[in-house]
Amino acid sequence: MRYRLVEEADLPACLELFDRNGRCAVSPRVREQLPRLWSEWLAQDRRFPKSFVLWESLGSARGSGLHAIGTAHFVRDEVYDLLMSAPQPYLLDRLYGMVLDGERPFLDQREIAQANAGEGLSLLMSLYLQREHDLEHPDSHRLRPLGTAAWYFCHAGFNVRRLLSEVYGRPGGAYMEAGGFELVQVFEAGPGMPPDSEACQLVLDRANQPPRAMQPLSLWLLHPQPPVLGLSASLQAVAIHALQGDTDRAIAARLGISPDAVKQAWRAILKAVATHMPELCADTTDATADGATPVRGAEHRRVVIEYLRQHMEELRPWSAKASKVRPDASS
Repeated sequence: MRYRLVEEADLPACLELFDRNGRCAVSPRVREQLPRLWSEWLAQDRRFPKSFVLWESLGSARGSGLHAIGTAHFVRDEVYDLLMSAPQPYLLDRLYGMVLDGERPFLDQREIAQANAGEGLSLLMSLYLQREHDLEHPDSHRLRPLGTAAWYFCHAGFNVRRLLSEVYGRPGGAYMEAGGFELVQVFEAGPGMPPDSEACQLVLDRANQPPRAMQPLSLWLLHPQPPVLGLSASLQAVAIHALQGDTDRAIAARLGISPDAVKQAWRAILKAVATHMPELCADTTDATADGATPVRGAEHRRVVIEYLRQHMEELRPWSAKASKVRPDASS
């Protein structure tokens, strides 16, 4: 089993899982427009992958091995405040209902960069559905570590100051609480919904973290770090697709650029590393005293990819103009 970011071709399978699972209720107008809304969201500035993840079995035909889907959005502070002050179940329905009403609940990339370098972001984790909702099912056990890994890939490195999440069923809510979330509301299952599909809404908030919340999600939330390399958006896009295991040719196809442009991007990334962190990829083309194998181009790239995997802040939108109001991240 693996996780990966959702692509346009995955949407029919995602919608089929959404309908078959039946634990997140949406209005008829939202359900009718959901394919278009998701498609348009995925198409917005393809350099920046969206927090829309699926978990699937390896070796299965597209859609046949789908185990779970999840979405998350960076939203305007006033939208987050509204959802907290007037709680209702089914965050996905409320969020996309706003879009259909002509509102702009999502932050664009410029606004994300400003908040990321400033006071921090409000994150809405609006949907997570599994094919097998029983947490004791073997597939659920396999999904748990991959769920944390996917969260890290999508959100670590962002300056998230608070997040609101919704899961379905009290066992799911208890699992999230054990991970450091605070349960704020449980909504009973609506008419026609499975009786064990209560909508549980939970929060993590940097301003109100209990001492016990020393789980990985809490640590990422409490200790954001600024980037060092200063990579451009185009270089970040190449690197973040490489972290998914894409070849240069696949990256070129995703971003609509030539394979040569991908190679040029890698040269620029390695140059930035050489400038800011020369010790990370020191040039050892000469034979070493102990006879160790010299480090060459392919190994440089591997070392840089591993660094970026552990420092995702290097791949997030960042506004230099807003950096002065960024909270101290030195701890």
